[in-house]
Amino acid sequence: MFRQFSILLAAAAASMSFAAPPAEAQNDTAAAAATVAEPEDASPANAPPSDSAEAEPAAPRPASPEYMPTTRGSGGVRVAVAEIPPYAIRNADGRWTGPAMDLFRAAAEESGLDYTLVETRPDAVDTSDAGIAFPAFATARIPAGSARSLPIHIDSVGLIGRSPGGGFLKGLAGLFNTSFLRVVAIVSGLLLVVGAIFYFVERKTNDGLHADNGRIHGIGHGFWWAGVTATTIGYGDLVPKTTWGRVVAMIWMLFSMALTAILTAYIISLTGAKGGKTDLNEAVSGLALGYVADGTIAGDDLRGADSVRKFATMEDALAAYDEEEIDAVAAPYLQAREAAGDRNVQRTSGSAVMPVFRVAGQDEFRAAADRIILSPDWQARIEREFEEQ
Repeated sequence: MFRQFSILLAAAAASMSFAAPPAEAQNDTAAAAATVAEPEDASPANAPPSDSAEAEPAAPRPASPEYMPTTRGSGGVRVAVAEIPPYAIRNADGRWTGPAMDLFRAAAEESGLDYTLVETRPDAVDTSDAGIAFPAFATARIPAGSARSLPIHIDSVGLIGRSPGGGFLKGLAGLFNTSFLRVVAIVSGLLLVVGAIFYFVERKTNDGLHADNGRIHGIGHGFWWAGVTATTIGYGDLVPKTTWGRVVAMIWMLFSMALTAILTAYIISLTGAKGGKTDLNEAVSGLALGYVADGTIAGDDLRGADSVRKFATMEDALAAYDEEEIDAVAAPYLQAREAAGDRNVQRTSGSAVMPVFRVAGQDEFRAAADRIILSPDWQARIEREFEEQ
């Protein structure tokens, strides 16, 4: 889904002009706790460094490339920004980093936006009366008179505390059922048929079949050969001697490749183990689920769970999980990875989480942001930064 979306956006970008954001990086000033302003840079670009002692700013997080510069930061347009890793992160020195911040600064520079950053709570981004608010999420809730940009990125839902596997002992227990015994019987019958064919083709020339000891004994050896060949073990104690025997062996080896893949997938399903990415409704089925009611995930997407509980913060949700009050915590996958610590995180499919800019009346900024989002450079950055996680 991510790659298809990127292709569509790149196609749309072909008909639109994109002004690449400036490449030079510039540090933000430290901000107050409630209002974070980025003042206008009064010094020339090539001015010599100041003699005054100034603390060296902390290096940006590895997940965020160079900061996008801006020459504005004290104007009248209020911009609400919430700390929602990995999109927007406020460092200890007050600077904001992250892909959404870089994108905002580039769009502000291109559109000539004169703004003041105001820090807000993640659950207040959608309802903020600021002219621009981010990272907002493309849920159904949006104030009247507001619009959304194109998605900054498309993420999926992650389940904190949900292991992709079912555990070793639980997996073994899943094998002791009639379905597995039925599979064993079917495969054994197939091996017996192939072994019998191999015996009748090779019985006169292949001493390894011990045809003189009787037909049943020879077919037994053929059964053994078929099993060893299918599992690619190949002891070499019994090999075809005739041309037709080699033809039978080649056909059986090619068929066994597909048979092994089917058996592997089926046994995994019997043990209850799941891959790294599974359908959300299937993954939450039978769970007591928790999530943070901040608008990042729509509650309707979790309707497959046995019970769903809302929490004010991620810390509260994780505390409830640790106390075994709930079975898992649902969050956007990238955020779940940031918050999970040493807990398991399972990535799911079937539901999209899309961070956006919520804009009220700032049409030039929204158009600039959309142009950057549609650009091949931004798509390449998103793929490089997020798709491999």
